[in-house]
Amino acid sequence: MWEKFDPKAIRPYLRRLFISLNLPLAELLKLLRSSLRFDDSFWQRVEEDRPVLIALYHGELLPLTLYGAFRPKLATVVSRHADGEIIARVLQRLGYRTVRGSTDEGRYKGGSKALREIITLVREGYNVALTVDGPKGPCCRVKEGIVYAAWFTKRPIYPVRIGVKGFTLPTWDRFKVPFPFSRLEIRLGDPLWVEEKENLHLYRKQLEETLKRL
Repeated sequence: MWEKFDPKAIRPYLRRLFISLNLPLAELLKLLRSSLRFDDSFWQRVEEDRPVLIALYHGELLPLTLYGAFRPKLATVVSRHADGEIIARVLQRLGYRTVRGSTDEGRYKGGSKALREIITLVREGYNVALTVDGPKGPCCRVKEGIVYAAWFTKRPIYPVRIGVKGFTLPTWDRFKVPFPFSRLEIRLGDPLWVEEKENLHLYRKQLEETLKRL
């Protein structure tokens, strides 16, 4: 019996379960956020230059999400993958505007639509956070999507890294979960302006090197 069991067969049911649990998941994250310690120097600096694109690693998404919860006019990009629906609903309960898709995906996977939405949100004054190595990796390898978005919007990219005590999940992105009552250390790099479309690959490399140094 168990030899014929396929774990993939229950994934749709698990997804529906977690989607239905988005409210308690969001409340749990709010509780975790209330226990964390951080200062607002990062947000104050970004606000001075609003609107901006915020570049972060997929594995550090949770700590930065908790920091940014309920900030005014903050949006983020979530994959169109089925698991992304769970994340999108939780993020919306934490005060985020969400864009479904990825600037690194093809036209028929939401890439063009996501880019158009990012441009619209930036024009409306939103800061937009993007995971530069998402949605599937490789870990810490910056993709060109955020650089392309920066060229279109004519707004700077702020590289961000997170330092926090917690545990790391055995996933491709080494996903970090903060311990309650820990302190978030937010390391912010200098803004990167993308001015030459023909050199996007150089800007991508510069952003990747900056994130590694932070």
